Amino acid sequence: MPLAKHFIDQGLKLMQINEYLRSELVRAGFSGIDFQKTPLGIRITLKTSRPGLVIGKGGKRIREITEELEEKFNLERPQIEVEEVKNPNLNAQIMAERLAYSLDRGRHYRRAGYYILRRIMEAGAKGVEIIISGKITSQRARTQIFRAGTMKKSGQSSQKAVEKGVAQCIQKSGTLGIIVKIFHSNYSTGDDVSIKSDLLAKKQQEIESKKPKTKAEKLAAGEYLTEESEEQLTPEEEELIDEVDEEDISEVSIESEEEEEEK
Repeated sequence: MPLAKHFIDQGLKLMQINEYLRSELVRAGFSGIDFQKTPLGIRITLKTSRPGLVIGKGGKRIREITEELEEKFNLERPQIEVEEVKNPNLNAQIMAERLAYSLDRGRHYRRAGYYILRRIMEAGAKGVEIIISGKITSQRARTQIFRAGTMKKSGQSSQKAVEKGVAQCIQKSGTLGIIVKIFHSNYSTGDDVSIKSDLLAKKQQEIESKKPKTKAEKLAAGEYLTEESEEQLTPEEEELIDEVDEEDISEVSIESEEEEEEK
């Protein structure tokens, strides 16, 4: 078998296993799998938010999944491990599956979209983008986008800090495609501004300590002391001001007499 065909077959098998597990573990919050070959067989790690539903009572459910994988996909001695997702609200694939499950149960797309958007932002994400495409409300397909926060579209930050989840919802009118993008807050984009309060306070204390304090020091530093004094009017001056009436004040012209005669 050519090497290229071998890798293509492996990729197709992995995709089929992923699709099968996603359909079987809809309510368990399925996030994805890690596929690894070992000397003892094939190790498959299931990432889920509710590992109890995957394992089942006494491990019954996990044994059934192991037998199905061995029969359908011809896997040699598959070993399945279950890994719990610590914060499912920040997992793009889990939130995409939840949105698809809500739409499949007949919930309105706006209410479901904003509910998922609010859950992700409350969990501590820096930005969220939810895209629902298909025949949402009519026989004509369109795209509805829900956004919150900031989202990186290009560059290294979009590759490392943005997680993407894809899901489908099959309805009577057709298939709805769902894409959920989450911009995680633990990634430094380099445009954050932080003020070091301790260094700022220390610098202000140094500036205050160098300022002149006494009059002699201020004069030596070239600062002029100006003292504001409020002069009180004498009783005679107050009476003189009271005697002046606005009606007695006439306009004063600064033009010469010759100019006035010419007018």
